[in-house]
Amino acid sequence: MLELILSAHQGSTEELLGLSEVFDAVDAYIFIKDNKGKYQYVNRKVLDNFEITMKGIKGKTDWHLFNFGVAKKMRLNDKKVMRTKKPMQQKIPFHIDNQELYHLTVSSPIIKNGKVLGVIGFAVDVSKDMEERQTLLEEANTDGLTGCFNRRYLHLALEQQRQNFTHNKTPSSLLIIDVDRFKPINDKYGHSVGDRVLIDVVQVIKRFTREEDMLCRYGGDEFVLLLPGSNIEQAYTLAERLSEKIDNLSFTFTSSSGRSFSVSCSIGVATHTIEETNIVELADKALYVSKKGCSGKVHMHCPDTQKIVHCHYCDEEVSA
Repeated sequence: MLELILSAHQGSTEELLGLSEVFDAVDAYIFIKDNKGKYQYVNRKVLDNFEITMKGIKGKTDWHLFNFGVAKKMRLNDKKVMRTKKPMQQKIPFHIDNQELYHLTVSSPIIKNGKVLGVIGFAVDVSKDMEERQTLLEEANTDGLTGCFNRRYLHLALEQQRQNFTHNKTPSSLLIIDVDRFKPINDKYGHSVGDRVLIDVVQVIKRFTREEDMLCRYGGDEFVLLLPGSNIEQAYTLAERLSEKIDNLSFTFTSSSGRSFSVSCSIGVATHTIEETNIVELADKALYVSKKGCSGKVHMHCPDTQKIVHCHYCDEEVSA
């Protein structure tokens, strides 16, 4: 069939017309190029989307139609197809009507008498499939109540941060944030009120963090905030600020004659160190001191002394 396409293009207009009608009915971009990458044929979908005629596109190359990056990928793929004499596929982002749409391009060599004369291929829009796949991935990595990343994603992100520190010495810190006395809130006011508390706490945290920071729900009332690029001092300063802002939250329980209550959070802070790579364990030790010694405050694991450093209301230093 490939030989027929090429010979039809070179000779019989009637034969090419019959094939063109089939190709024009397909919801895909179909093309034929010679071994120098020059277009010899495209179907109606290509002509319509690029607003060009068959005469206008014949003899043109990818460099005439696409930006440098896309054209380079397509030409390298074509060369590989002709060199190996095997079909190849790749996903390429195309910019059409100011939109970035991903297309799966499949190319196959046109061989006649053992000689590679060019390539024939097609491209189909897979943007929707990629979006659906991304949506499923986000759902798998997201906590349904708060919209934070979940524990599954946390493990992936922690490993990436550990590698960045190990290979590039890129600083990275994290906070473990625990809502104080959350179970009594649930027991006294109900789970719907408890859910509202968690959602509002998350909103406060997100309001005072950067786009690159990652907030994950670690447990029922515990959250882990990853701070890529932040050292221990920066992380501790942020923790104190978050503690203060969360302390200012107030909740009104309408079923109890408008009675209101406030919440607080205990926070443990840690950073990656050469001596210890389990950063969550270090932050958890600091959190334990916050919960045990003075709930609602901040402690950190000091990378220099390997001790848990006090908050402003506790003893100066607590043994880890």
